Amino acid sequence: MKKLLSLCLMFSVSVSAFSQILVKEMDNADTRFIPGAYMKNGEAAIYFSQDEYGYDSNGYAEIFDFELEPIKKFSFNYFHPYTVFESRQSTGTKELTKTLTRENGVWIDGVPPTSDMETRKEALIQMIYETEGVLNPALTLEYLRSNARVDGTTIYIGMPVNNDSWYEYPEYLKSVEYYLNPDNKFGYACNYSTTVNIYNGDWTGITSYDGPVRNLIVAKCCDVANLNDWNGGLYLPFSQTFFNDDEKFEYVRLKAEIAEGSNGPSVSTDGRQDAAEYLFGITSSDRDGDGEIDIRSTYFGLHISGIEIVTEDGNIVYSIPLAADCVNTPRVQIFKSDNHILAQIEYDWYNSDNSYTHTTRFYRIDKTSGVAKVVREENKVSAAPNPATAGASVVLTIPDGSNRHVEVSNLNGARMASYNIEAGSSQVSIPTANLSSGMYLFSVIVDGKKVDTCKIIIR
Repeated sequence: MKKLLSLCLMFSVSVSAFSQILVKEMDNADTRFIPGAYMKNGEAAIYFSQDEYGYDSNGYAEIFDFELEPIKKFSFNYFHPYTVFESRQSTGTKELTKTLTRENGVWIDGVPPTSDMETRKEALIQMIYETEGVLNPALTLEYLRSNARVDGTTIYIGMPVNNDSWYEYPEYLKSVEYYLNPDNKFGYACNYSTTVNIYNGDWTGITSYDGPVRNLIVAKCCDVANLNDWNGGLYLPFSQTFFNDDEKFEYVRLKAEIAEGSNGPSVSTDGRQDAAEYLFGITSSDRDGDGEIDIRSTYFGLHISGIEIVTEDGNIVYSIPLAADCVNTPRVQIFKSDNHILAQIEYDWYNSDNSYTHTTRFYRIDKTSGVAKVVREENKVSAAPNPATAGASVVLTIPDGSNRHVEVSNLNGARMASYNIEAGSSQVSIPTANLSSGMYLFSVIVDGKKVDTCKIIIR
């Protein structure tokens, strides 16, 4: 490897694209060069990262010279967002019941009074037999009489129920009774029941970890005063001279912490209820319908509050604040001249309306105080609700343009649908009825160019 590296140096004293390719091929790692202009001794260096997060297998980042002699090793933290899923243990079973009545009309003529319930009951049996027995041979007089009962002044007569019943919620239907109440109103009383576990025991839980998020940010840096063919914006992981001129290395890192509920947007709902919830109050979090939560999850996400430029010993050189509830690792570009340092940071966050918003902020950094001030902010696209319940529309707020549309694709890049945006409109509603649960990419195309993409979760 040293021999090949020496050949690279023979062809170019500075770091060329050709030498970068050679080192990548030799090492089979994510490799970045630190040009000599950003090293105190003027000699270029190599930064190797052995995993997708910018570290080696032990959580370190290391800088080498071109003879692969180590110059400096850094230790960085991983952030591990996680979710704690908890549920209560079952202590037995119970039966849940529900009766739904459907009034069909009022019996006006010839109905016996409630003072003679036997005659009233027989009259109801005859009426059912004459009106419905023609269509249902099972409704014989013997069947109706044997399934009749009186509860106070209300008469109930059991009706046959089969699998192709036209009654609602047949999966829970146990019996149907024809009724006549004291006000001579008649109809059907549908009796539903189900057996469920009772969840009132001890809480038990498991923890599910998301993918780790690295602390180090490899920012795109541009030395405006020294532009040339290859220095039009360099992804610079470490530097001794870009931010100041001392011997210490500087780098860019997240200012963040793992906190409960951070980056955990609320789950939207379209208000629909399934049969179990409507009849018995059973939901995904209340499995026995007693009104008490028996399954829950708590999200501990990455709360990003800013970007910091620090020295190798941890001293903060510059601090750049971000909006609260920032999600995902921001994309950072830093520009410096002899007198100024500017930063352009793109990030996604959930605003006060819980809308997923893509923002670009521009900062001017005071070299003396180290404080960054926002000089411009651009909100490109926002989407709400996110996550969205299947069937509920997602509303995108989009930038101006003469020719705009939204493309919906899955994570493999396959386009699922395309929707035009009316001229002059600042929002477009995207239906999700044909999308199954999962994550999708909603891309906004303005004047033929993709301006932004939102990741939308459908549940």
